[in-house]
Amino acid sequence: MIDFAFLQVADSLLGRIPSFLGGERILEPQGNFILTTGALVLAAIFGYMLWKKSIRSTQARDSGSTVLPQEISSILEQAMFHRSRVDVGFHPISASRQTNSCALYELAGTGITLELPAGVSPAENWIGKVMVCYFRLPRGEKSPYFYKFISNVVGLHAIGDVAYLTLSLPDKVELGQKRRHLRLEVPPTDVRDFRIWASTENTTFHLESDLSKWPKPLAIMTGTSGEGLKVVDISGSGIKFAFHPTHCPGLGEYVVKNPLLFMRLDLEALGKMSFPAYYIASRLRTKNQDFDTGLLMLGYEFMEFCSDQGAETLQWTKVEEDSGIDDIVTWVFRRHLELYREQENV
Repeated sequence: MIDFAFLQVADSLLGRIPSFLGGERILEPQGNFILTTGALVLAAIFGYMLWKKSIRSTQARDSGSTVLPQEISSILEQAMFHRSRVDVGFHPISASRQTNSCALYELAGTGITLELPAGVSPAENWIGKVMVCYFRLPRGEKSPYFYKFISNVVGLHAIGDVAYLTLSLPDKVELGQKRRHLRLEVPPTDVRDFRIWASTENTTFHLESDLSKWPKPLAIMTGTSGEGLKVVDISGSGIKFAFHPTHCPGLGEYVVKNPLLFMRLDLEALGKMSFPAYYIASRLRTKNQDFDTGLLMLGYEFMEFCSDQGAETLQWTKVEEDSGIDDIVTWVFRRHLELYREQENV
C-alpha cells in the first residue's frame, strides 16, 4: 500500500509538471502531455515501491530472518570464510538435547558438511533427524551477529577417526543465540577428583599461579567418597554441587561471604578418550538451601581455567561464555550420548 504522505508529495509534483515542462509554451498536443504526466507518475510510484521493498527487506534481515537463497548462501559463505564454529543439537534444544561444537568443513550445493569433535561418533539413525545449528559472524570491533537455522541430517561419513555430518541446505537463516550449555547430572563415579579452595583474595578476582601458595582445600570429593560434598551436575560453562555445612564447616563459612572459588575437576575417561584435569576459577551464580535437611546447593559459573599438566605454575585462560571449556563441553556431550543410548532413547 502506498503511503498517504507519498500521495501528497506526488500530487504536489504533478501540479508543478506544466511549469517544469515550460508551462504555456509547451507545443505538444494535450494527449501527449497526459501520457507524459502518467508515465512520470508511474515511474515515481514504481521507484517508491522498490525503495520501500528494499527497506522492508533490510529490516526483515536485521530484525529476524531471511528465506532468500542468495542471502542464505552469502551468510553461510561468510561463516565458511571466518571458519565459524557451528554448535549442533537435536531439535528442539532442551535439557536432554544439547549442542555439540563442530567445525564448518565444506559448503556445497548439495549440503553443509560439519566436522564433529574427536571421539564423537554419530549413529546411523541420525540420518533424517532434525538439527538446530548456531553460529556467529564477527564484525571487527562491533558485536558479532549470531545466527541459527534448522536442517535435516542427510549424510554421515568418517575419515580416519574423525566423523563428518552432512546437513541439507536450510530454507531459512535467522538471528538467534544458542541456549545455555548442556547441564548433565553425573553419577558420583564419573568424578575422579573434585576439590575446592578459597580465593586467595576476597575483594578481587586474583588468580594465583603458584600452587605452593594455595591454602588447604576447603572440601574434597573423590568418586563416591567425599567430605559431605557431592557434584550435582556439570556443563561446559559451570558446575553445581551440594554439601551440608556441618560436614564442611570451612566451606560453609566461606561461601556465605565470598562469591569466588578455585576448584580442580578431574573426570573419568570415556572409552578411549581421556580428558585432563582442570583448575577452574569460578563465580557464584545460584544458591539454594533445603531448610528441612540443611543441604546447601550452589551453582558456579566458570570464569578462567588451566589444564593440570603437572607444571609448577598455572597459566590461566578466560572462559568465553558462548563456548565454555571445550574438553568439558565434549565430555558432557559424549557422556550424555552414552546415558541416552543406555536408556534406549536414541
